[in-house]
Amino acid sequence: MELTTILAAAATLLGGLYLFYSYRFTYWKRRGVPFPKPLPLVGNFGFVLTGRKVFTTALKEMALPFKEKGYCGVYQWTKPLLLVWDPEMIKQIMCKDFSSFHDRGLPADKHDPLSQHLFNMGGNKWRNLRNKLSPTFTSGKLKLMFPLMRDIGVELSAQIAEETKKAETHELKINTLLSRYATDVIGSVAFGIQCNALRDQENEFFIMSRSIFRPSPAQFVRFFLETIHPKLGGLLPFWLILSNVHRFFINLMKDTVEYREKNNVERNDFVQLMMQLRKADLASIDPENHVELNPGVMAAQGFIFFIAGLDNISNTVAFALSKLAANPELQDKVANEVRDVLRQHDGELTYDALKKMDLVNRTALEALRIWNPVGLMLRKCNATTRVGDLTIEKGQVVFIMAQIAAMDEKNFPDPTRFDPDRHLPEVKETRHPYTFLPFGEGPRICIAERFALLEMKLALAMLLRDFVFSNGPGHKGEVELDPKALFPMPKDGFVLQVTARA
Repeated sequence: MELTTILAAAATLLGGLYLFYSYRFTYWKRRGVPFPKPLPLVGNFGFVLTGRKVFTTALKEMALPFKEKGYCGVYQWTKPLLLVWDPEMIKQIMCKDFSSFHDRGLPADKHDPLSQHLFNMGGNKWRNLRNKLSPTFTSGKLKLMFPLMRDIGVELSAQIAEETKKAETHELKINTLLSRYATDVIGSVAFGIQCNALRDQENEFFIMSRSIFRPSPAQFVRFFLETIHPKLGGLLPFWLILSNVHRFFINLMKDTVEYREKNNVERNDFVQLMMQLRKADLASIDPENHVELNPGVMAAQGFIFFIAGLDNISNTVAFALSKLAANPELQDKVANEVRDVLRQHDGELTYDALKKMDLVNRTALEALRIWNPVGLMLRKCNATTRVGDLTIEKGQVVFIMAQIAAMDEKNFPDPTRFDPDRHLPEVKETRHPYTFLPFGEGPRICIAERFALLEMKLALAMLLRDFVFSNGPGHKGEVELDPKALFPMPKDGFVLQVTARA
């Protein structure tokens, strides 16, 4: 009797679970939203378990069968997610109805100081902190920071010249050197220190920054838990997984601030600007939503520089150089622009000189279009809203698949062809402005957009002034992506042949 009761209870439980999950998987069908067929329990996220696909690539493959519709639904295990790539819907979500989609749905962890950055924050706390930090990225402030960045650009050029001489084939894994360049730039501007990662292979700052991105079993488990439910990621917080990294960055900012205050040291960098903001006592009239710029919060803003800018910038510049290597005529055209502008500025690469290099700018933008380092943006609906022909309900997480629009032949004919002229003003006017969003759009547009572009253009100008890039014996054609990476990462790097430009 007892066994019969147990079996009956088990059957009832399994039947109930089956009905529950079966009903969950009708969410999109009941709303008339197209979706790829989900698998039991895992939905459309079985790829997370295999680790064989880049996260953004997997989502793109799910969406492409419904490309003409402009949106589709998927299942993150049993949780419905909405993918959107229609430009007009993106515009409505990011701008017109921003009040209904102002958060990313990635709450900051109150126990983790390094999570207290703009990307995670929402609501009034995000707004207050953004208002404080926005003045640090004006053209005037970037112009003051530029000499610090240029010095590192000079060091990058010198290091490439030195390493090229050592290599018999003159081939270099260019993205590795650019990653060290980005480390030195961010270390100097965001943390106020001279890292010297370009010269020092064992540099602690570089090692710590790399460990953020190095896949580990613990990080995979956390990512797996978060895809099931965001709160489950809290069972294995980043501050615990990367405790040494967290201590390093927080103590670094704390020591830098204390040293400058004690010795009256000032420097034209992000740290100094945040210190000035803190002294200005920009306290909010709403204490509950006020964000104090203490060393922990300051470290968090510097930390997100690394998350958003290290590999993203280095790989995008490396991708641009690889495309120029395949098109020597275009490469010479860009290099000639650099040299022509420098002649107008007595040979000195200044902030104003770089602003005049229009083709360099368009080359960086075209690299961002094809090699979009993120490719998607996250929004959470906080009030049920009609977007296009679809009602998006409160609590729904939306993935804005910007890369699909940027690689659509309707928006960019022959989309895989590298063509900087796509970004000429007269050409841009012919397409929807929301088909190319490398830094987002609307009130939550990337606050460091100008800084990131400046860093990329500086590297391109420096390197194309001094070197010729070509495909050598180590060239493998199309770049293979690392399937274990969350965002596009070259599995074997960008290997280019480098020679001095005459």
